Amino acid sequence: MESKIRTVLVEDERKSLMTLETLLQRYCPEVEVVGTARSVEEGMAVIRREDPQLVFLDIAMPDGDAFDLLNRYGKVNFEIIFITAYNDYALKAFEFSALHYLLKPINYTDLQSAVHRYLRVRPDNQLQTRLDILSSSLNNQYDRISLPANDGLVIVSIHEIIRIEASSNYSLVYLTSGESIVVSKAVSQFEEILQGLHFVRIHNTHLINLKYLKRYQRGQGGMVTLTDGSQIAVSKSRKIPFLESLKELSLTLGKPTT
Repeated sequence: MESKIRTVLVEDERKSLMTLETLLQRYCPEVEVVGTARSVEEGMAVIRREDPQLVFLDIAMPDGDAFDLLNRYGKVNFEIIFITAYNDYALKAFEFSALHYLLKPINYTDLQSAVHRYLRVRPDNQLQTRLDILSSSLNNQYDRISLPANDGLVIVSIHEIIRIEASSNYSLVYLTSGESIVVSKAVSQFEEILQGLHFVRIHNTHLINLKYLKRYQRGQGGMVTLTDGSQIAVSKSRKIPFLESLKELSLTLGKPTT
């Protein structure tokens, strides 16, 4: 029989803590709760004492936040599932960092999915970098993104991405280095999380970084040429949003549109 996942729960709300523990006992038999805490100080003590494999960690607590705990702990040698009641911008930060999270109020199906994700994903040596990305993204500094590739997570700068192309249920992310990465995330998902960062969907199959637009040739929909030499048709239905995004970028940079 396989050993259970040694787990610590850090959640400041008593009712939420009891609910989470009950749901884990009832619906996640592979998890063993070895300790609970309701503050940063208690969380530090319990984690050091119990040496867990997995920690459910509330973002906001009365004596600090999750990052205070993690920064004081030092080198993190356990996986984390964050618990948050935050709004959409926080969820965007989790998408950028590829870290696990649960939204309050927690339901058992989401909890089971989070535990199953933990079981599928092997621990990697980039956890601290991903935590740094989460912290920056929560402060509206979207500089880097974790891309779930076939052989693990690849962390790239947002400014390195020229375009993203749909490929079946995957996406091809093209970088300034000339490299392309196969990512298990749909173009529509990238469109959502990269919104407001000069990326625009010009076709069902293409999302481009306007900063790498070299030329726009007018037509029914038109055609764009990017700095990597790629030429991509603009669909008729996306022409107006594309031109509006291009105008906004031009005003921001103080440059005329192409």
